Amino acid sequence: MPATRVEFWTAKFAANVERDRRVFEALRLAGWNVLVVWECELKDREALAVRLNTFMRDDVTSGAF
Repeated sequence: MPATRVEFWTAKFAANVERDRRVFEALRLAGWNVLVVWECELKDREALAVRLNTFMRDDVTSGAF
């Protein structure tokens, strides 16, 4: 959290979380599975590859495609 304008950033982050929740729910209702990848996760390519492969494998076995 930034040290300045704490009220602004708190409200902004809360609005972003709510927006993401609505979008993810809409995608799920449309039959999509959602995976969030944070920028910091891009640094460890091996761990990211495992995570992506697991996500994709689970989607295929669940019949999501």
